[in-house]
Parts: sequence; C-alpha cells; structure tokens
Amino acid sequence: MQQNYVVINFKNKSRMKNLITIVVICTITLTACTEAFKKGGDGIEYKIISKGNGKKLNYGNFMQMHIVQMYKGAKDTVLSDSRDMMPRIEVFDSVQTPPVYFKILRQLKSGDSLVLRTLTDSVFKKQPDQMPPYMKKGKYLYTTIKLVNIFETKDQADSANKAEWALAKAKCTTSKLLLLKKISLQKSLNWIKILRHWKTILLKNNIKAQKTKWGTFVVINTPGTGANASPNDVVTVNYTGKTFDSSKVFDSNIDPKFKHTQPYQVSMGQLGSVIPGWTDGFALLNKGCKATMYIPSPLGYGTQGNGTIKPNDILVFDIDMVNIEDEEALIKANQEKEAAAQKQMQEAEMKRADSLSKATPKKCFKWFINHAFTR
Repeated sequence: MQQNYVVINFKNKSRMKNLITIVVICTITLTACTEAFKKGGDGIEYKIISKGNGKKLNYGNFMQMHIVQMYKGAKDTVLSDSRDMMPRIEVFDSVQTPPVYFKILRQLKSGDSLVLRTLTDSVFKKQPDQMPPYMKKGKYLYTTIKLVNIFETKDQADSANKAEWALAKAKCTTSKLLLLKKISLQKSLNWIKILRHWKTILLKNNIKAQKTKWGTFVVINTPGTGANASPNDVVTVNYTGKTFDSSKVFDSNIDPKFKHTQPYQVSMGQLGSVIPGWTDGFALLNKGCKATMYIPSPLGYGTQGNGTIKPNDILVFDIDMVNIEDEEALIKANQEKEAAAQKQMQEAEMKRADSLSKATPKKCFKWFINHAFTR
C-alpha cells in the first residue's frame, strides 16, 4: 500500500492539525533563499519569496498552488510533488483555512513562493511511534507552496481545475502506456508463452474466457446492461481476489474480515491507480455485469508480489460491476455538494459570530471556553 504524506488539507481542520505531519520544501528554493525564517504558530516557521508584482490574495479568493514536500536529513527525501500531476485549488477564508495558515497565506501575492518548515520533534511529539524509520529528531520537514494563480470566482477556479485535470490524465495515461509497452517489449517471448500457457489451462478447466487487448482473460457470468466501461468513466465495483494456484482469498470488499466493506471506485482514465489487469478487464464489463477475471502476473503484481501475494502469482477476481458513471459529470456533482457544504459552514460561522457580538461578557467567556480550541 502506498503511503501518502499530507501537509495541507483546508477542508478538514481537525485532520489538518493531526496531519501537519509532513512539512517539506523544494531544494532549489532553499538554496536560492538565505533570509531567516519567521515564527508562525504550532511550531511552524516560514519565509516568503516574493515576486513583488503579482495580484494580492484576498479573502474568498481561490488559490491555485503547486506543493512540494521534502524531508531534509542526512539524505534528502522528496515525499510528494504536485508538479508530477496537477496543482491544487483551495478557497482562502477563515472557515476552511486554519488560523495558523490563514495569517501566513494572506501575505502572499500571485507568483510568490512560501516556504514552511517544522522540526520532526514537534511534528511527532504526541505520536513518536508514527515517525518513519529514516526520519530523525532534530531534522526538518519542509513544504514549498508556489502560488501559481489567484481566481476571484468559483467558476474560474472550476474551469482551471478542469483544464489541469485533463492534462494530468493525459500525462498519466501516456506514461503508463509507455511502461506497459516497455514491459511487453522486454518480455515479448515470455509473454507469448504465458498467454499460450493460460489458454491451455483455461481449456483444461473448461473455462470459456475472452482475452483482452493486454492479456487479461474475462469470463462473463451474468451479463449487464448498457455500454461497457470507457476511459471517460468511473466504475464502482464489489470484488473478491484470490490466487489461482491456492484459491486463497487475499482481499475482498464484501467480506467483513478485511474491514473495508464498501463499494470501490476506480477511474478508468487513471492508469496506475489499480493493477493493469483491472483496467484492462473492466473495459469488457457493463453495469450490472458479474464476471471472473484471470490476470497473468505481469498485469498483476509481477515479479515483486505484494504482501501475501507471492511473486509471479496469477490472480483471479470475482467482480460485480455495481455502477458506471461519466467521470466529468461525477466530478461536477461532487463539486456542487462540496460547495453546498462550504456555504453551510460559512453561514453557521457567520451566525455564531453574530451571536457572539450580541452576547454579554459572561456569555462571551463561556463561548470562548467551549469553542476556541475545537479546531
């Protein structure tokens, strides 16, 4: 399982407080800027590298940012870099943005870079066992935030996000297709042997399967309705996975013992988000279809394996295609829900502020005790 390090999540303040865990920076920025760091809150230090001529960030604007995360120890480790995919867009207000970041970000202009750092001692003070082995006390975790653009309206932000998303999908798809092509060229003779071997096994077991373009074999147990899944769709599936040789179940989202009993969503356009055999096999399925997919190891976990899956294991997945939705329409619907939730939060905040302004000193003190540290 891939581990993600999160620095800024303006949509969830309590998570932000807990996951302030990884603050990191771009090496180029560090070497180019020698001025001293200023003190922020919660053990965070910062400095702003200003272009001096950009548009100023104002309350209610939308920030388009590239974020680079790094641990700077004996060996520098880049934890994440949004430039590999796409910039993030977040609203800038006192409701969504935690106070410590609000005070810093409001100083920025379009084109500015913000460098944040904090000691590992501070980050993992309450949960020292969560510090990765390669990180040491007394070292810094950095974040560099490049304020790429500032949008005044949500429509402008959504339009920019849509354009960036299209570019990111194309970039990801191209890189994954090149990787698959490289694998098939390097192992072309072996790949042919694998496919021939598989056809023999399926015939011996009286399994009538369709072969996909990459080499997954699919048996349709119950036909569905409508069009098959396309690269523009998000599919929702229930699944159970086992190895062909042992028939041992290694994962399932319908078996309670695996502790994640909820339908699983996969973006067909994001190659690499799941094993290639899934993306390959799903292209033969439509809504309501129930199928069994036989996935040769190069389209599964290959020569490395994964946990209980041994190297070169052939995988078998029972798939129930619960739903197929157009990804663009789904993103738009989610954005509308998010906007409605944000509006509700803002209205609640304004009502609380209005109530506080009319309260007596005694009531103000009581409100402060009850609410001041809830974020």
